[in-house]
Amino acid sequence: MAVGLNPREAKRIIDTIQEEIKASKGTRIWDDYINALKLIAQVIFTRSSGFVLELLQNAEDAGLGLETLGVFEVRINQHRAKVIHNGRPFNQDDVKALCGIRSSKKPEKGTLGYLGIGFKSVFKVTDCPEVYSGGFQFKFDRNHKEWEDPSRTPWHVLPIWIDQPSEAVEHERTTFIIPFREETYYSALLQEVTRLSTELYLFLRWLKRIEIVDEVYGRTWTLENIGESEDGITTLRHNGQEQRFRFFRRVCSVPDWVKADRLTQEYRANVTRREIAIAFALDNEGNLAPLQAGAMYGGVYSFLPLGEARSGAKFPIQADFLVQPGREAINYEAKWNHWLVEQVADLCKEAINCFKNHKTWKYQFLPAFEFTKSKGLEAHDKLFGPKLIEPVETYLEEDTCVPTAEGGWTKPKQAVKVNEDQKAIDDLVRMGILSKDQIAAAMGGQPDLEVIAPDVVEPDSSPFKKVDRLGLLSNEAFLEEKCKSSAAAEWFRSLYLWLQTHPRGSYSRKGYWYQEGYWSSRIVLTAEGELLEGRNVWLPDFQPSDPILKDVTETLQKSRSILHPDILGRAKSEEERKNIRGFLTGLTGVPVLDANTVCKEALLPRILTTAPKPTPRDLLLYTIQCQRILGEEVGRGLEFWVLTKQGEVRAAREVFFPKEFKPERDWETRQQYVSGLNFLSVDYLTGVTNDDQLRAWRQFLKNGGIKDDPDNGVEEFAMNYAIEKLKAAYRNVKPVDKRNFGYDIEAETHSGETMRIEVKGLSHDRDVELDRNETETADKYRNSFYLCVVSEIPENPNIYLVKDPAAVGKKERVTIPTSIWKASVSVS
Repeated sequence: MAVGLNPREAKRIIDTIQEEIKASKGTRIWDDYINALKLIAQVIFTRSSGFVLELLQNAEDAGLGLETLGVFEVRINQHRAKVIHNGRPFNQDDVKALCGIRSSKKPEKGTLGYLGIGFKSVFKVTDCPEVYSGGFQFKFDRNHKEWEDPSRTPWHVLPIWIDQPSEAVEHERTTFIIPFREETYYSALLQEVTRLSTELYLFLRWLKRIEIVDEVYGRTWTLENIGESEDGITTLRHNGQEQRFRFFRRVCSVPDWVKADRLTQEYRANVTRREIAIAFALDNEGNLAPLQAGAMYGGVYSFLPLGEARSGAKFPIQADFLVQPGREAINYEAKWNHWLVEQVADLCKEAINCFKNHKTWKYQFLPAFEFTKSKGLEAHDKLFGPKLIEPVETYLEEDTCVPTAEGGWTKPKQAVKVNEDQKAIDDLVRMGILSKDQIAAAMGGQPDLEVIAPDVVEPDSSPFKKVDRLGLLSNEAFLEEKCKSSAAAEWFRSLYLWLQTHPRGSYSRKGYWYQEGYWSSRIVLTAEGELLEGRNVWLPDFQPSDPILKDVTETLQKSRSILHPDILGRAKSEEERKNIRGFLTGLTGVPVLDANTVCKEALLPRILTTAPKPTPRDLLLYTIQCQRILGEEVGRGLEFWVLTKQGEVRAAREVFFPKEFKPERDWETRQQYVSGLNFLSVDYLTGVTNDDQLRAWRQFLKNGGIKDDPDNGVEEFAMNYAIEKLKAAYRNVKPVDKRNFGYDIEAETHSGETMRIEVKGLSHDRDVELDRNETETADKYRNSFYLCVVSEIPENPNIYLVKDPAAVGKKERVTIPTSIWKASVSVS
């Protein structure tokens, strides 16, 4: 690279430019210049690190047409930043651009930057930038001795020749030295520039290497463009790690309606053609890997990334957009930009078609065209939304862009993903339940659906319709068609086996795991050819020889929907039959019509008191069958009709066990002491030969309402028994229990003394208590008050008289211990 002008000529140019500007001092131009420079330096450029991108873009322009590989270096310490590149050195026009506020950009020649304006970004961080290039060495110094008042001097554009560089520079390369106004800029700038990633120069053509050096800690970061392969894949390297991108480019001719726009005429005059490009990231395996953030900043490039422009795409977009100085915003109303974005949308369609023809990318490209929609932002609402996002999304909606499992293509709205594992899908076909081309329609409920290829990567924002077995099981039209087939039973048997072989999954409840079932699915085929929910279809499993059971079983079957007999009847093996039966009863809720069910559904209701009273013969037959089949499974809270020894049919609550049943207490032997007792017929015990069978009968009948003891039976027994025994020993014995005297019986001794007797009955020995009224009465009559205890009711009754019980108990409530009342007088 040539060094450029000799120092004497270069200094003359610098001095001349300075004098030309100073000549305007005292004029309105001078003051307007000052105000414009303040605005440009501090307002247009918002990021303090923005000057790095501006100088990077100027370096790219300086390399236009050169065959050498471009290198850009940034060296930073606490005091300054030093930027160096090997592009074409400055000439006189470049220096004049730097010393003004005009653009040196020549878009018709392909240059990118606004050298005169872009350079002003350095004034965010410095008051004295230095420039060394092409023999020129000068600075802009706010604190120069000639400026009486810097705030009223356009020092930003007044070049000052440097006789001796502030540090060593390479004269064959362009160098910018930017002393920091504050040392705090060091850490902020370092943090910003080290965030620069490979995407920074995706669309730069000349610069191939960027190097960032932290001179304080001796650290270096490098970005390299390795080059582009024949198939359009560019490899970039960041600190040794490579990243690859697939580029798509198109050169577009500017249409007349764009050329006629005033902004085009002002900023893109004489431009007839422009190249646009988009890039898609690839992973290390060569797979498409869409960038979640698009690329640096918002993914929109005008050769370098634009700060605030966000396209919403996951791929970076390059075009020669009209942007604001400072590279922070894109002009979203310019017809030039509208045309460029429209061309980008068309280029996306070209990329889609390319991806569709790639053996791997055809499964992966859809997520790359998901967009983030920033509605409410003008850049989205007026530019990228209507010009890029909507056209691409519409194209994808109508294009057959989704690979199918059968090797074809389908539209996204017709694509379905089968949420079943591959083995289950293969078995559906192997077992003849569905053919491959039936799966999507049968599970999805629409005739035009197709299953996507298993390798298709699904877009998150617009996922494919999911179909599975539940869709098949709810497809009434499809299942009804299968019902009408002559092979209906065979088809549904295969379906049940498939569902049993490939369970849905399981869930936990209260620490137990349960398998997901199909209780609400109408998939159980009946003998009549209908499909019902499992709970409404019965599985016959009972062939009784007993005439009564046979009759009620046949009657019951006629009133129920029965499982199609060929479902189990034509199973290929006993194991298959067992599996189908287990599936139907366990996971669809099919009840089994067995002996228990027949009893509960048909016989048991006939012996309950809620039914009409049966004949003694029928009652006995029905009850014997129910006890034999159900036993204790009959349940509780029922009341049977029962047959008594007298041949009557009575409610169970009115009847008690006779001694033949070996009850806990035998009320039958001394039944004369309790009125109205009825006892079970011993005909129930026909064929009973041991105590276990007796015990089973007692429990069965207790569940049906038979009680062990009559209500108030002990009290009534004690009263009647006491009267009988007292009459044998005393005179004028009479009951007074209804008169609330505080005792139950009055009698006289043979000497004529009155006896007042309170009767207490016991089925087993225990302490006897008198209530408050009885206690007060006992205390009142003392020696004439007797407690009569009748024990061991009803089987071995004994009677005892306790005279003056108040003398041996507490006053409030007299308790007579067993040892005392048993030691009293026994009445025989």
